[in-house]
Amino acid sequence: MRLSLSLLALLASASVALAQQVPAPAAPSVGVVVAKSMRMAPKMALPGTVVARNDSHLASEVTGRVAWVAEVGTVVKAGDVVARVDPTNARLELDANRANVAKLGAQLRYDRSQAQRMETLYRQSAIARATRDQAASTRDQDAAALAQAQAVLAQSQYAADHGEIRAPFPGRVVQRLINTGEYATPGKEIVRLVDTGNIEVSTQAPIDSVRFLQEGMQVTAMIEDKPVATTVRAIVPVGDIASRTIEVRLTLPSGAGLVGDAARVLIPSAQPRQVVAVPRDALVLREDNTYVFKVDKKDQAQRVAVETGAEDGAMVEVRGQVIAGDRVIVRGAERLETGQKVRAVLAS
Repeated sequence: MRLSLSLLALLASASVALAQQVPAPAAPSVGVVVAKSMRMAPKMALPGTVVARNDSHLASEVTGRVAWVAEVGTVVKAGDVVARVDPTNARLELDANRANVAKLGAQLRYDRSQAQRMETLYRQSAIARATRDQAASTRDQDAAALAQAQAVLAQSQYAADHGEIRAPFPGRVVQRLINTGEYATPGKEIVRLVDTGNIEVSTQAPIDSVRFLQEGMQVTAMIEDKPVATTVRAIVPVGDIASRTIEVRLTLPSGAGLVGDAARVLIPSAQPRQVVAVPRDALVLREDNTYVFKVDKKDQAQRVAVETGAEDGAMVEVRGQVIAGDRVIVRGAERLETGQKVRAVLAS
């Protein structure tokens, strides 16, 4: 019995010594940033739509059978051909009008000579005045007819030169409004061309909120739940009587969205004020509240309940026990417990 008790005591001593040799778990590494004091205005979210600054339905300028239309999806540069009307009729009309101008020109030259001869004979009292006047009238009528024929020739020349419909700006053919073999007339739409590389957001803002906006201001738009920095390009100073709103256009970087995408535009609804702000990644959302974890002077994580307010890009206003200069965790806070030791690494 005494041997057993001694053996148990030795085993217990060995366990204690072994436990003392096992190192404590290392503190987890977390990414932190410093909470900032910054001027920020409360925002309102407005629905908007991504549109192209250049979106045109290109029409034919001439009459004729459509010989070719660019395929949907074709990318073109300014000046590229997007459709072509069969030039046969235009060329035939051009040839006929050239011949008519040549005929009338020859007739006018003859009548001018004839009128000159009649004038000479009249001065010699060899012919009556009426005969001289008749020759002059014929000459003037031929001159007018030639001028009219030259105008018709210019029109036919224009038709022959504009049988090809060209892109007025770079873009993409998104719709064929007429097919090969159909008949085109002046003004009939051929293709829809959209400048997909030059896009912006169109939104309707309440008139009373426009005083907080100005052209050139940076605002945030949410497209596919992603924040995108935009610039107010134009505030159209004409309101809608029914809705009391005006149109605001915001420039988007190329590739930020597709034409037709829905957008939410965050515009200021009041004057900016001084607030404490943290990156959106610092927020820990729970069913009961919203929290941030801050690291105290002992490198321990402290969970703090906060209320959120205005937003500016990736920064969010927080109200609670967070002051400017506090280190808040933006990476690695998901599994932390309050009071847990951590190793703070400044996030880039």
